[in-house]
Amino acid sequence: MPDITQGLAIVGPGLIGTSVALAARRRWPDLQIKTIDKGQSLSAIGDALVVVLAAPVNAILDIIPNLPLVISPEALVLDTGSTKHAIMNAAGAAQIKHFVGGHPMAGGTSLADARPELFDGRPWFLTNPESPDAVRRAATFVESLGATAVVLSDHGEEHDRLMAAVSHLPQVTATMLMTVVARTVGDDNLHWAGGGLRDTTRLASSPAAMWQSVLGSNSHELKPLIKFLASELAAFADRLEDPEAVRKLFDEANRAKASLK
Repeated sequence: MPDITQGLAIVGPGLIGTSVALAARRRWPDLQIKTIDKGQSLSAIGDALVVVLAAPVNAILDIIPNLPLVISPEALVLDTGSTKHAIMNAAGAAQIKHFVGGHPMAGGTSLADARPELFDGRPWFLTNPESPDAVRRAATFVESLGATAVVLSDHGEEHDRLMAAVSHLPQVTATMLMTVVARTVGDDNLHWAGGGLRDTTRLASSPAAMWQSVLGSNSHELKPLIKFLASELAAFADRLEDPEAVRKLFDEANRAKASLK
């Protein structure tokens, strides 16, 4: 277990960073927690032995090269970015001794969704095969926040491949669907929509700032999936009058949906 009593530093007090602080305070009521927001000096990290980088992916990539100058050599550094491979490469180049790439599978659409139980029972991916001790420390920490640690054996490649399909593609699809519908009927007619449109476009409320660097840093995995989805939709558009084609598509989707936990 990292010496959490020496303090926790959170770089990026947004939804995830604030929830980390709240969950840590729930676990350790007297814990000293430092938060460093955009534009503030990283020197405020001080001697904290647990440092959580909870900024957007592009900001994390900018922060990492400066960390060795301001952190304790024994500090555990854990990020929460939604993509991992680029971040792991940056941490390796910066030679941060105890760095662990992380991604909690929990969130919301705004800072208002922050809460101490956000991570309870949720998977939290961790990776750094070169530093198993740091991964063990990170696993103990995130489990203290209520999460379930999921340790990966590579440098984030498999994580990014999976997230492209189960997280990033749904986000792009919902956002594009909402955009196409609005362009088609006009904003003044959206009030006629039923629950179906509202349910399938819930993710369209996500702010661009949250996703710009995620999509950009995982474009090599996401781009082929978007093109595959587009081609499948185009092919299905030509078979709308084919009851068997419709049945097969809905049956396959029904089976897949039943597998979601």
